[in-house]
Amino acid sequence: MSALYEGGALNTRFIFLRHGQTDDNTVLRISTEPPGPSLNPVGREQARLAGERLVSAVGVRAVYSSPLGRAVETADIVASIAGCDVRIVEELAECRAGSAEGRLHQEIDSQIRRTWERWLQGNLDHPFSPSGETARAAAARITTLLGRLSQFDPSDNAFVLVGHGTLFRIALLAVCPNLTPEFVQPRWLENGGYVEVSMSDGVGRCLSWQGESPPHTARAEWG
Repeated sequence: MSALYEGGALNTRFIFLRHGQTDDNTVLRISTEPPGPSLNPVGREQARLAGERLVSAVGVRAVYSSPLGRAVETADIVASIAGCDVRIVEELAECRAGSAEGRLHQEIDSQIRRTWERWLQGNLDHPFSPSGETARAAAARITTLLGRLSQFDPSDNAFVLVGHGTLFRIALLAVCPNLTPEFVQPRWLENGGYVEVSMSDGVGRCLSWQGESPPHTARAEWG
C-alpha cells in the first residue's frame, strides 16, 4: 500500500530507484550529461529484478525518469513489467559534474571526497566542480517534482522515480528529516537499488534505504 495514513494524514509513497549498471559504472567514470552510456547486460537484469520486486511488494502507479539514456532504459524495463508508460522529466537528471565530466573517480578522488564532506556538513552551495551544479540546486529540482506529484489524488500504488546516485543521496537528505548525514555518508545507492519515502505536506520520511531501516528520530537542521 502506498497511500499511508499516519497521524491522521494521507501520505503518498515514492520509490527512488537508481538506474541499472553501465560500463562507466564499472570503472567509476563520471557521466552526468545526456545521452550518457547505455545499460550493460548486468544493468538490464538489475532493472528487471527491481521492476519485479516493486510490482510485487509496493505496486507501481507511474514511472518517471531522468532524461539520461541509462535511466530511460531502466524505466522502460520497469514500466513494461508494471504495465504503464514512462514520463521523462528534467528534474531527475543527475547532478551536473561540469569540468569533472568524463573523469575517473581515482583521478579526482580528493576533490570528490572534499565535495561530499562539504555537502554532508550542510554546505549545499558548494558545486560538484567549479563549473558544476550545487547540491542545493539539485535538491531543489527533486523538491519541485515531489511537490507537483503530491498534488495528484492519493493512490494505493507508488510513484517510481528513476534517476541517479549522487542526485538521490543529496536530495533525500533535503527531503527526509529522519535521514542524517552520518547515516547517508557510508551508504551508496547501488545500481538497481532503491529508497522508499512517504510524503505528507511537503515533508518526507524515509521508510527504507535499500532494505535498511533509517534512524527513527529527526535530525537537527541541515543545509
